[in-house]
Amino acid sequence: MSVPPLKRRLLGTTAARGTRRTPSSATNFIVFDAFSNDVPVTGYKCAILSDTHPSFYNLKSAQPRKVIPVTRLVNMLLPCLFILPVLLFAQGKFTAEDYDRALWMTTRFYGAQRSGKGPNWLIMQHDTAAYRTSFTKDADGGTDLEGGWFDCGDHVTFGQTYFFSAYVLAKAYDLFPTGFHDNYCGFDYADYVKSGNWDMDGGQGDGIPDLLQELKYATDWIIKATPNSSTFYYQKGEGAKDHKTWVTAGKMSTQPVDEGGEPRKVYKNPNDGVMAALAAGALAIMSRVYQKFDEEYAATCLEHAKNAYGYAKSHKGQAAGAGDGGFYGSHSQPAVVAFITAASEMYAATKEDGYKNDALAEKDNIKYHNWGFDYSNTHDLAPLAMATAGVDTARIDQLKSMFVDSYVNSLNGEGVCTKGNGTWGALRYPGNHAFIVAAWSKMKKDTSLESFIYKQVDYIMGGNNAKQSFIVGFCANCSKSPQYPHHRNVYLRDDNPNDSAKAGMTIPERNRQFGYLVGGTWNSSDFKESVTN
Repeated sequence: MSVPPLKRRLLGTTAARGTRRTPSSATNFIVFDAFSNDVPVTGYKCAILSDTHPSFYNLKSAQPRKVIPVTRLVNMLLPCLFILPVLLFAQGKFTAEDYDRALWMTTRFYGAQRSGKGPNWLIMQHDTAAYRTSFTKDADGGTDLEGGWFDCGDHVTFGQTYFFSAYVLAKAYDLFPTGFHDNYCGFDYADYVKSGNWDMDGGQGDGIPDLLQELKYATDWIIKATPNSSTFYYQKGEGAKDHKTWVTAGKMSTQPVDEGGEPRKVYKNPNDGVMAALAAGALAIMSRVYQKFDEEYAATCLEHAKNAYGYAKSHKGQAAGAGDGGFYGSHSQPAVVAFITAASEMYAATKEDGYKNDALAEKDNIKYHNWGFDYSNTHDLAPLAMATAGVDTARIDQLKSMFVDSYVNSLNGEGVCTKGNGTWGALRYPGNHAFIVAAWSKMKKDTSLESFIYKQVDYIMGGNNAKQSFIVGFCANCSKSPQYPHHRNVYLRDDNPNDSAKAGMTIPERNRQFGYLVGGTWNSSDFKESVTN
């Protein structure tokens, strides 16, 4: 059968960072094939990339497999969690195999962000056995808080970017479920260990989409962070202490507390409703999409989504930055837009009118952020969630007029969207905006903006004037790819090298298919690598 051009999907995700808190050297996006809910799309491929890592998936097919290029990057932009979506088609600058590889790589990147017992595939075979896990003692009294994701190349967990990234990835799967495939064992990476091959062909699927397995590691921790409706944990570790030494997470766990070691400080109960709202949204989606794999886990997700929602509702409209220092700022106003997103997702999960009414009561607070879509400007998600959840389907038109039109009409000479911060963590924005445009396109079954989505994804993959790939480990017909990402675990160095020595570091062969998206630039020829930035 022939598949209309719009049958593609796209997914996005996020990674965050630490010192000047905006995006850092880690970003990833996900690209998928887009409209398969209404028409069977068989034999097509998709890619996923994100601020944290990229991945690619195959669509299930009963027919001979055809391939359609797909891109999606989720990579680490220095040490920040951002979200960069990408999509998959047959008209991009790369082959289907290229997009497929980028998707696989960026998806598995999230496994390189695992804190706690993991396993974290970057360090799980560390020469020093004690360094194969990290921060296993994270807790608040008797409350176990081990696990979750690190913030980009650092070892702190920052809620501002964490919950945003988890929600966006969950939403990507929700919108484009058939775009994600099963290439490896995402729970423990036992397939790679067995084969001894950490490249794409060393994995073996296990029946659950890779993205969901990576996302589940994040929601496992969100469940711990939401024990009831009056308690909400949002940060582990302190940025200033974390930045004192350049060592792996496993090594840092054993250091003195003043150098980021255990026991670490944990933060809870902020005067903020945004983080809890996005946590509720992520768990609500998981309660629906994970049900066919584990009904009990899905029910637990919904139970804790209600806890997070209760906290978000009691702090509706409030916004706060990171618990220590200025690592991440607070959400812009009106911060209540995140609550609209949460209420909509809770309605989708429960069909209880109370949630629907909560969303509708705040609908007039949806405003344009005058910036770009990122963790502190999540306004785009409110009309999208209202429309997809059935709270108010007409809101999809508001998404177009208020956000999509602004993005597609703000392109530079290389076709890159220039809304947002172009000086630090710049590439999270083209990726994020591609996701929003793809989501609108999917809901409206409109192919008119495909070219915009392609341009953003292809630029990041190296389809730009300088032929510069911005994904660590990926280079297809490119002249160069990043060699010095700001990420401590990938190098497996525990000797705390000075800046001069860092400039000479190399990534071990085993870890080279990293899938990390560096911060990058909107003009490809302007990019200059720096491991310390």
